Amino acid sequence: MSDIVIAENGRIRKYDDVELAEEIVKKTKTKDPWEVIDELVHVWARTCPDDVQAIAINIEQYKETQHDKEFATTLHGKDQERRFTLAFPKHLMLMIRSQYKADDLQMDRKFFKEFARRYPAFKVAEKE
Repeated sequence: MSDIVIAENGRIRKYDDVELAEEIVKKTKTKDPWEVIDELVHVWARTCPDDVQAIAINIEQYKETQHDKEFATTLHGKDQERRFTLAFPKHLMLMIRSQYKADDLQMDRKFFKEFARRYPAFKVAEKE
C-alpha cells in the first residue's frame, strides 16, 4: 500500500508514513517515552541511512581527536577541559521534539545519560 499518497498540509505523504505517524502519536499518549523514543530511533535509522552512516563516521573521528579517549575529554583553553559524551542527530532530535515538548520531556543531563546507555551507537565517551 506504500504507493498511495495523501496530501497533508499541502505536502504529499505516503500512506504508510501517515499511518506510522498516527501510530506514534497514539503511543506518545499511552506508552512510556522511552518506548516511543525507541521507535523513533528505529524510524530514523530506517529513513535516514545516510545520516546513520555519517554519525558513525563522525563518532569515530571524534574519538580519534579526544585528549582522553576513555572519558572523551578535549582541551579547551589553558585550564579547561570539556567532555564530548554523545553525538545526537538533529533530525532525530526534531522527531522526538515533534512528540514531546520541553515541558513534557526534559532533555537534560539525565536524559542524555540514559539515551547513551540505551543507544551506545551514539556514544563518544567510553566511560561516563
